[in-house]
Amino acid sequence: MLPQHECGLFGVFGHPKAAVLTYYGLFALQHRGQESAGIVTSNGPRTSFLMHKDMGLVSQVFGQEELAKLKGTRAIGHTRYSTTGTSTIKNAQPFVVDCVRGQMAIAHNGNLINADVLRDELERRGSIFQTTADSEIILHLLAQPSDNGANVLAALRRIQGAFSLIIMSEQELIAVRDPFGWRPLALGKLDGAYVLASETCAFDLIHAEFIREIEPGEVLIINENGLRSERPFPEERPAFCMFEYVYFARPDSMMGGVNVGKVRMEMGRELARKFPVEADIVVPVPDSGNYAALGFAQELKIPYAHAFVRNHYIGRTFLQPS
Repeated sequence: MLPQHECGLFGVFGHPKAAVLTYYGLFALQHRGQESAGIVTSNGPRTSFLMHKDMGLVSQVFGQEELAKLKGTRAIGHTRYSTTGTSTIKNAQPFVVDCVRGQMAIAHNGNLINADVLRDELERRGSIFQTTADSEIILHLLAQPSDNGANVLAALRRIQGAFSLIIMSEQELIAVRDPFGWRPLALGKLDGAYVLASETCAFDLIHAEFIREIEPGEVLIINENGLRSERPFPEERPAFCMFEYVYFARPDSMMGGVNVGKVRMEMGRELARKFPVEADIVVPVPDSGNYAALGFAQELKIPYAHAFVRNHYIGRTFLQPS
């Protein structure tokens, strides 16, 4: 399968209902991954991480009983669309490790282009991998003992590719975006707590305030002292994935400072200006084509009509493992 990079990430720091907020956040991001869902929670230092994950949609994986067990004021969550690694429970995220740094968890959206090299190196040094997902490689790098001079920023400098990450340690929540800004990640705030999400539509559902996008190449560290921004990566020319605007993202999300639905509509308008046609009606291919078709129709003053009825219960066919 050709490499894609799609998953949904959500994180909370400092809210008594962290697990419930993460559940709703993942529900809003269900379109980014339909194979598995997971949440890890924590109450901070010297408390054990709690986790529940399984194959299926968010509503299938989590009920009231599962959410009630996920105590904590901090959480990260993930909806998976498999790109590397098989579609099995062992590859469901978030991943959790207990190491010399304490407990750590990671939720990853993207692909590493140097995954094979890093995996071989880590295995030669004694690392044992439990999954086939390249996300676990990042966790192994982060878990390396500090006596070899490594730290979180040094570990992150070693990975190459398209990635957005949310990492939870016992003290901090860390948001990471690759230097090209290939995958989206945003920061919000709710009731004094910080929230992170792949798309701003997740903030809308929980009534959180959208603060800003995590910038390309930025590592944003959230802890009890507030926010700290680091820039460990070499500066690169931004190369945001245009397929977010075309298909992946929800039309009510903001990306790159613009509304995704408006971008799709303008794409339709531009197509009409470059390739005008005489037609009776303009019909969208639902759902990602709806806004572009509307823009096309409005530009040429042609009636817009629906002719295809999509069964929303089959999910997004592009994201299916096969």
